[in-house]
Amino acid sequence: MKRAIFILILLTVAVALPPFYLHWAESQRLNQIQEAKQQARPVFGERLETVLSELKSSESPSVVILYTGGTKSHLEPCGCYQEQSGGLPRRAHLVEELRQHGFSMFLVDAGDIFDGTEAIDAKRCQVNLKVMSMMGYDAVALSQSDLSYDEAYLTEHRQHANFPFLAEARTATEPFIVKQVGDFSVAFVGTGENSNEHALTADVRIALGIPADTELHDVDVVIRPDEIETIASESGTLHVGSKPEGKTLGVLALWIDADRKLTRYYATQLALTGDVEESQPVRQLLTDFYQEGTQSSDFTPLFTNQHLEQDQQNGYVSAMACQRCHQEEYLQWSATRHAFAFETLLKKERYFDAGCVSCHTTGLGYPTGFQIGDHDSTLKGVQCETCHGPGKQHVGNPKKSNIRSAADTSLCLECHDTKHSPGFRDVVALHTKDVDHSRSPMNLEELLTSRIARVGKPTLELFVMSYCPFGVQAEEKIIPIVKEFGNKIDFKLQFIAQEKEAPSPQDITPFTSLHGYPEVAENIRQLLIAQEYPEKYLDYILCRGKKLDKSWEDCAEKLGIDVVKIQSLFDAPEAEQLFRENIKRAAELGVRASPTIFIDNHQFRANQLLRASGTPCQ
Repeated sequence: MKRAIFILILLTVAVALPPFYLHWAESQRLNQIQEAKQQARPVFGERLETVLSELKSSESPSVVILYTGGTKSHLEPCGCYQEQSGGLPRRAHLVEELRQHGFSMFLVDAGDIFDGTEAIDAKRCQVNLKVMSMMGYDAVALSQSDLSYDEAYLTEHRQHANFPFLAEARTATEPFIVKQVGDFSVAFVGTGENSNEHALTADVRIALGIPADTELHDVDVVIRPDEIETIASESGTLHVGSKPEGKTLGVLALWIDADRKLTRYYATQLALTGDVEESQPVRQLLTDFYQEGTQSSDFTPLFTNQHLEQDQQNGYVSAMACQRCHQEEYLQWSATRHAFAFETLLKKERYFDAGCVSCHTTGLGYPTGFQIGDHDSTLKGVQCETCHGPGKQHVGNPKKSNIRSAADTSLCLECHDTKHSPGFRDVVALHTKDVDHSRSPMNLEELLTSRIARVGKPTLELFVMSYCPFGVQAEEKIIPIVKEFGNKIDFKLQFIAQEKEAPSPQDITPFTSLHGYPEVAENIRQLLIAQEYPEKYLDYILCRGKKLDKSWEDCAEKLGIDVVKIQSLFDAPEAEQLFRENIKRAAELGVRASPTIFIDNHQFRANQLLRASGTPCQ
C-alpha cells in the first residue's frame, strides 16, 4: 500500500512539475527582458503634480522660467517604446497647464535650434518654429551653431516665428529683450560679444546659451542648451542645463526680495513621457507635416546586403502566401507584436515616415514590397519575409536554399538598434523565443496584455449575431475578460446583419439577419441597453444568452433595467439608425461569420483566441 502511494506521488510530481517549471522559466525570461530594457530606458524629469506641489509649498515664486535648449528642432520621439520622453504636443500641453496656475512666467529657448539645410530638415525646423510660436515663446537665443547658417536661411526661418531671435549684429536678430514682472524687470540676453552690457539696468539678468568666461559679469542666471548639473558659481551665477532633443521641459523658479536680490531658486525638469496629454492643434500640425513632407525622407531599405533581397527575380508575396503551407506558424505569428507593427505607426501618427515605416512593414523600398500610403496592403506589419527574406521563389519551388532560416539575430538589430530599442541587444538571445513558431498561439488575455504594454489601449471588437450559438459561447468567454481589463481596453460589440435595398411596406423591419426578425430585434435591444445602461449591458448579454427562448424582459427586470424605457426607445426611429450605424462596420470589413474577433484591426478566429470550438453562423 505504501509503495502504491509512493508511486502515485512520484507520478503526480512527474506530471505536475514540467508545466510548473515551464511557467517559472517563462516568467524568469520575461523578467530578465523587462529589467534589461528598463535599465536602458530611464525616465527623465518630474511629474507635473510634483513640480506644482513644490512651487505652491510656500510663498509663490517671483517668476517662473520655462525653458528648452539643444532641441535641434526635434519634433517628437519616434514612439517605439512607452518610456520615450519629449515631443512638441506634450510640451505645449504642459506649458498651457502651468499658465493656468497664475505664475508670472516666461518661456525661452537657449539655442542649438536649427538642424540641417536639406529641404526636409529646413521644413522640419520651420514646423518647430511655428509650434513654438503657438506656445507663446518669449525669446530664442541663437547659438554659434545656429549662426553658422547663412543670412538667407535665418531670414527665411525668422518669418515662421513671432518671437525675437537673440544674437549680436545679425539679420533679423536682437541683442536682448527686457520683460517687466510686477515692479522688477528681467532681461534675457543671447551669449556673444558684449551682449550682457545691454541689460545692465535690469533687475534680473538671464543669459541664454553657452557663454565665454569673460561674459559672466553681472549675470544672475545662465540657461545653457547642453546638459549640465545645476550649479551656482563662486560669483553667484546660477547655471542650469537642458535635456537634448526636447526630451523635457526645464523649470526654473526664482524668488527675488525687495532689494532685487535672488534669494532662492528651484530648478528641475518636467517629464514629457507618454502619460502626458497632447495639444491637439500641435498634433494636427505635426500630422500635416508628416503627410506632406516625410515621404521624401531618404532611407536605405533593409537587408540590401542579403542575397535573397539582391536577386532581381525574387519578390515579396506576403504572409498570406506563407500561410498555405505553414498554418500553425502563421497562427503563432498573427498574435505577436510583429504582426501589429503597422498599427503602432497609425496610433503614433508616423505612418508616412519612411524611416519608421521601413521597420514596421515588409519590403519597403523594394519594387514588390510595401508602398507608403497603401493602407490596404497585404504587407503591413513585420511579416515572415522580413526575417526569412522575400519568398516568391520559395513559394514557387520550396527549398532551403531559397529562404532564410532567420537564425542570424544580427538581422534583428537592423531595426532593434540602441535608439529605437534600447536594451534589446543585451537580451536578443532571450527574445528569440518570442518568434519561435513552435510556441502555442497567444490566447485573448495574453494578446490584450501584450497590446496594452505596447500601445496603451487596444481596441477589441466582437462581431456576432445575438441568436448564434457559437456567438453566444464566444460572448460567455469574452465578457469576463472584458470586465477584467476594464477601461484598459476599448471593447465594441458589433452586429452582423444587412439592410434591405428596397424594403416593402409589409416588412416589420428594413433589416435582415440569419435568424430572422427576433435576432434583429434582440440586436437592437442590446445596443439600446448598452447606450442607456453601460454598466449593466454586459451582464444582460450573459443572462440573455442563456434564455433566448424566453422573454427578454426577464433578464432586464432581473438587472434593474427599465423595460418600458427600452421598449419606448426601441419603437422610436432613432433605434433603427443606431443599428444601421452599428452594422456598417461588419459590412466595411466584409465580416460574415459570427463570432469574429478583431483586435486593433487584425482579424482572428474565435477558436484561436478563446480556445473554443463551434460552428460559426454565416
